[in-house]
Amino acid sequence: MATFLLVHGACTGGWCWEKVVPLLEAAGHTVCAPDLPGLGNDQTPPANVTLADNVDKLARILDKMEEQVILVGHSLGGVTISQLAEARRRKIKALVYVCALLPTSGKSGRDMTALESDTMFRLSRQVSPDGKTYTFARDKLPSLFYADVSPEDRYKAMQRLRPQPLAISTTPLTLTEERFGSVPRWYIECIHDNAIRIALQRTMAKETPCKVLRLECGHSPFFSNPEELVEYLEMIAAARSDAPAGGSAF
Repeated sequence: MATFLLVHGACTGGWCWEKVVPLLEAAGHTVCAPDLPGLGNDQTPPANVTLADNVDKLARILDKMEEQVILVGHSLGGVTISQLAEARRRKIKALVYVCALLPTSGKSGRDMTALESDTMFRLSRQVSPDGKTYTFARDKLPSLFYADVSPEDRYKAMQRLRPQPLAISTTPLTLTEERFGSVPRWYIECIHDNAIRIALQRTMAKETPCKVLRLECGHSPFFSNPEELVEYLEMIAAARSDAPAGGSAF
């Protein structure tokens, strides 16, 4: 059995994995889905949160785990798991990017989304007056994040969103081939994603080669396709840890 550390994306919290966690646990896996600083139920003022804060919180969790983990990042969570892998590579069996941002070293999450300047993601983002957090226009949220999610799950999710610390998106990553590059990587494409569109997903997975899996879904597979997502996560957990990072899994 495997240990999974599930890292959420912008404005959400560990709650976004609420359909995935019980499925993994029912299969005998150990699962941790924490709130990043300033989000979910974490009471850190979001305007003060840095990428280093995210890494520090998750590193403390990793340091308490006895076995290597499958580290999964959704959306903006991809930035955090990459930098965490640089800091704690020996604690991680594999990195899994679920329609996630995957900048190369020296680049930030914002650098990636800027590659598609006309996307709904960028056009609907609303930065706070102090320039330290952002949210998304409420009328755009259903089609942006929850296009194929049930009305009940969509409503519950939208009620729990919080302002996102801007520094997570704007801080360039520092990654080395020796550390980050030594961890096997997988990218789970979400073909119908309106937030991080498939062309950008594929560009990032090509620049930082990953084994690629595909889901026919939008931006929130943990709500729309939890069973399929769990099947992929279990497959990744069972894969050989010495498999090369790049290439399609098909």
